[in-house]
Amino acid sequence: MSFLGRWRAKHLLVAWIVYWVLLIGISMRAFLAGAMRALNAPHGLGSISASVDNGNFVLKSAVGSDTWSRTMSLTSMALWVAGPPLLLFLVWLVTRRAPMPEREADRDYRVT
Repeated sequence: MSFLGRWRAKHLLVAWIVYWVLLIGISMRAFLAGAMRALNAPHGLGSISASVDNGNFVLKSAVGSDTWSRTMSLTSMALWVAGPPLLLFLVWLVTRRAPMPEREADRDYRVT
């Protein structure tokens, strides 16, 4: 993982954003498809809901009798959202090179 040592903060931020976009795109693909069907359903036949119930995050979409539902604990959701970016940040900190100390000779001859 020597490439992480060359990363700057902006590279780390871009990696986090890419991770979150992929996480949402992959984990929410079925819900987004159901939500689009519900939004395009005739008036009164489609519904979309999101709620927190008993420590769980619940997503539901329904079109007529076709219902899609997914439940995830808030702890699992928080770990998926924050865990990998935090781990990447810690690895990035460990692999960074320490700044070189300024030599005294360079300080004495600096033009101000």
